[in-house]
Amino acid sequence: MNNFYIFVVRLILGLVFGILITRMFKPDWSMFAGALTGLGLVAAAYLMQMMGTRNSKK
Repeated sequence: MNNFYIFVVRLILGLVFGILITRMFKPDWSMFAGALTGLGLVAAAYLMQMMGTRNSKK
């Protein structure tokens, strides 16, 4: 799969799950806060992937 398609899938799933998690645990927060949570999830996924590949090369 192309890296761009992987990014788009991660972004869509991150936004959906971020909004879902925000609505379950903090229903008074806005949809914007859920989208920011989803973007944080996507960023965390890329950071963990980067750390995993960095550690496996040593």
